[in-house]
Amino acid sequence: MQDASFLGKNVSLIEKCFELSDGVQLKVFDFFPPDYTPKTPVIVFVAGWISLLQGWESVLKITSRKYRTLYIETREKKSAYLPPARGIDFSIDRMSLDIHEILSRTLSEEQPFYFLGSSLGSTIILHYLSMYQKQPKNSFLISPISEFPFPLWLLFVINFFPARFYVAIKPVLKWYLKYFHLDRHNEPEQVKKYEGTIDAAEPVRLKANAYAIKDYNLWNRLEDVKTPVTLIGAETDKLHSIDTLKKMVARIPIAGLEMMQSNKETHSERAGSFVVGRIDLD
Repeated sequence: MQDASFLGKNVSLIEKCFELSDGVQLKVFDFFPPDYTPKTPVIVFVAGWISLLQGWESVLKITSRKYRTLYIETREKKSAYLPPARGIDFSIDRMSLDIHEILSRTLSEEQPFYFLGSSLGSTIILHYLSMYQKQPKNSFLISPISEFPFPLWLLFVINFFPARFYVAIKPVLKWYLKYFHLDRHNEPEQVKKYEGTIDAAEPVRLKANAYAIKDYNLWNRLEDVKTPVTLIGAETDKLHSIDTLKKMVARIPIAGLEMMQSNKETHSERAGSFVVGRIDLD
């Protein structure tokens, strides 16, 4: 059971498990504010690659005070149940279908909703927006990834190393993120958060998911996104390029860019307040 001590007064949390069309079961955390009604907008939150809910508590504390928030854990995470003896699809296309299946069973046709995503979760949402008819009023996407240019050494690991060697590879992954993609001097707590995420990952799923997305490219789908999108970037985030975000905004028909100071800030109460404030204006 998820620790809900970070939630505001009278906000309730229900943990659900959704079985999908291929037998995979995903964990969904459903946060309800005290004055929720079926006409109140819902925020559908899809977080990043192998990320943990604990890393988003500051954002969820803000969004759940006013809006029902569906936090969907994607299939590469340890919380997912995978049926035995079956090849499981970990592609972006399949993960977008997961979102579609959950929304079809959770929200009525009249229920207004908004997407909130981060990193891989934002990529999954953009893929969804280019394909499915059930569309949100707006989407707030933190640092989406347009493609996955894994370094050659990591591609070698993905292709040739069995998942059981993950324990030996973890220190290398941590070193790579710490020295090449994270602001280790100004945000040591973010480094710890990502290290915790790597420690919590399930090796077999991590390898299968990495192999499935390594050749993915989002660029040819962006012009098919017809609902408004706000991309959120971080000035000091070396993991997600600001120039790439600007190019994505130029390709999406109705899009804007909101910049925050750092990766830490995009995971903070300020990010939650920004999303809630924009929804309030609609």
